[in-house]
Amino acid sequence: MSESKKGEKNPLYGKHLSLEHRKKISDGNKGKHILVETRRRMSEAHKGKKFSLEHRRRLSRSKKGEKNPNYGKPRSLETRRKISEGNKGKYVSLETRKKISEANKIAWQRRKQRDTAK
Repeated sequence: MSESKKGEKNPLYGKHLSLEHRKKISDGNKGKHILVETRRRMSEAHKGKKFSLEHRRRLSRSKKGEKNPNYGKPRSLETRRKISEGNKGKYVSLETRKKISEANKIAWQRRKQRDTAK
């Protein structure tokens, strides 16, 4: 978005659309397909973006527990088999295993602290 339309300069800044108006916009956009080339360019524009720590935490919280689209849905035997097949033969370096181990130790310490604080 250009600087000339950001924030208070945007004609819709601070205004709210009615449900009826939002439905009209939604209906108008249904069935539209974005070209593959446009999707590729949009993807390239977002690559390399760094999210702030606060933003990453918010993204994490937004998908935890019941808000996760797969919450409460058991994986089928077929899905579990596919995951198993995909992981077979993968090699995890010693360095990576140490990083995972350290991260898990820190996570367990935090859980213990949180549980004892309750």
